[in-house]
Amino acid sequence: MVKKVAVVTGAGQGLGEAIARRLAADGFWVVIAEYNGEQAQRVASAIEKAGGKALPFRTDVSSGESVRTLVDWVLKNCARIDGLVNNAGIYPKSSIATMERSEWDRVLAVNLKGSFLCTKYILPVMISQGSGRIVNISSGHAFRGGAFFSHYSASKAALVALTKSLALEVAPLGILVNAVAPGISDTSMPRIHATEEEVRQKAQKMPMGRLTKPEEVADAVSYLLSERNTFITGQLLGVNGGQVLYG
Repeated sequence: MVKKVAVVTGAGQGLGEAIARRLAADGFWVVIAEYNGEQAQRVASAIEKAGGKALPFRTDVSSGESVRTLVDWVLKNCARIDGLVNNAGIYPKSSIATMERSEWDRVLAVNLKGSFLCTKYILPVMISQGSGRIVNISSGHAFRGGAFFSHYSASKAALVALTKSLALEVAPLGILVNAVAPGISDTSMPRIHATEEEVRQKAQKMPMGRLTKPEEVADAVSYLLSERNTFITGQLLGVNGGQVLYG
């Protein structure tokens, strides 16, 4: 029987991949819930090769039907769900004046609604178990905002409120809910809308002089999902090297 099972959304690359690898090293069976099926398989294969346990499953977190199918599949194959990491997110760039409403809707659907749907359908499993851990991946954008990233910033700020509200609801049920807010990370995401030189300049402006390593975010998530965390809930942990201190 599987001891611990964690579902990580958007785990096909970047922070999600680092989190999935770390949780597998911690002993979790990790479900790679990823929109890109090939990326999900790649990460799962790498984890298995390293001696961990991982199961890939193509998932569109913005679709209730897709998420329900995911949860049914996990329960059929693993019998339980102990951890959920709502990491899936998209990061387009648009000014408010020129942004298409469809783009706004899509960002909120993936970044916020997706976290709601995964939580909605996994939470009853955790309630029936009498235990569980949920971590939502927010962002420094939630506090600083971001010119041309209003939809992304809004979605990440809303995740913080969702985290706190849910934590209050389920604390009496033995379920802990927290959020992690990475700083600018050394992944492909900040390079989508910036050159390598621009990314380097941003890193130099960080108080610690570098970008956030994906593994550092994974370490934070690892602790919050672990049995070592027995009394932390409704909190936001910034992993940003002091970035929020200068704006």
